[in-house]
Amino acid sequence: MSTIRERIQKALLLLLCVLMLSGCWSRRELNELMIVLGIGLDWEDGEFLVSFQVVNPSEISMMPKGGERPPMTLYQSKGKTLFEAARSLTAEAPRKVYMGHLQIYVIGEELARMGISKFIDNSLRDNELRMDSNLIIAKGMKAQDLLKLFTPLERLPTQNMLHSLQTSEKSWAPTVSVNLDDLLNKLSTHGDELAVTGIQLVGTKKKATSKQNVETYLPSTRFRYTGIAVFKTDKLVGWLNEQESKGFTDISGKLKSTSIELPCGENSYIGIEVTSSDTKIKMKIKNGQPEAHIDIRAESNIVDRMCKNIDLENPATIQQLNEEIKVVIQNNAEASIKKAKKLKSDIFGFGSTLGKEHPKFWKPIMKEWNEEWFPGLKVQYHIESHIRKLGTTSNTTMY
Repeated sequence: MSTIRERIQKALLLLLCVLMLSGCWSRRELNELMIVLGIGLDWEDGEFLVSFQVVNPSEISMMPKGGERPPMTLYQSKGKTLFEAARSLTAEAPRKVYMGHLQIYVIGEELARMGISKFIDNSLRDNELRMDSNLIIAKGMKAQDLLKLFTPLERLPTQNMLHSLQTSEKSWAPTVSVNLDDLLNKLSTHGDELAVTGIQLVGTKKKATSKQNVETYLPSTRFRYTGIAVFKTDKLVGWLNEQESKGFTDISGKLKSTSIELPCGENSYIGIEVTSSDTKIKMKIKNGQPEAHIDIRAESNIVDRMCKNIDLENPATIQQLNEEIKVVIQNNAEASIKKAKKLKSDIFGFGSTLGKEHPKFWKPIMKEWNEEWFPGLKVQYHIESHIRKLGTTSNTTMY
């Protein structure tokens, strides 16, 4: 009797397992999908222009074939809404659009100045889009022009842009990566405005779309990250230059590494590599007015010594260099804050920090923060600089 019961139990368990494993009703085969890696968004003739950069699988596979077509195809369409523009692509696209591997959004400057809230609303409603996709702004140009570029090393322009953004953020201060998740947090927080890295073409647009662009040692047309776009709510209102961008990444705690050049003679410099930077912001209330206190602690190494009269083995010299580094860091920070105040956009999050530390003071003024309080905000700087390494040669004897 027990044996029959055990057999029935095993049969029911097997049936249950089979039912749980039969969930392939929603599958989509790779040869039925059009994989999108990059999206360009522009405003043209009163409508949204959407550009999808799509992979040509045969051109990027490891098989010994292909090479006759570009590694990607650009599909474009217009619409009164982003959804209409995307759906109208089906009139010419041979496969269903798949967004699961989307890497980067490029937004044209004209559209960014009009506002990006419509783009954000559409993206958040699509459960297929990834929130870790990065966002960049096409400075002074349309996004579609960047997605047509033939790039070296990486065959797909979006991969090249993404890897360059990630690398430069770690090693070069004037760039910062922003994904959709960061974007959502910024737009939903009072007192902390959005700042996004800009990108533009170097060279001519005509040669950018030809394979010949990557058949020379130095491509005639290439992209370069330049400046940081400053937003107010969801609209682009201005740009930070290189110095101001360095100040922004330092104050906001996003600086990982950068370089500083200290003059030591005619056309001669001491090269400094900043290896780490730690920033803390505190807000205080004095005489009924908010004050920002910025503490920056930087560590660095000597990487270039072009002046032989600079004695790196003398502690007084190191102290002097530390003082000069502090001046450069503060100048960058002051330039960045000055530009942000002029644009009336608190991209540093001073207001948000004020709300956390002094909520009673913040609540009545948060709606007027950018216009009335931030431009007159007093800022105090407390900067430390520590040179840790002089290199293996110290005072070189080569000259």
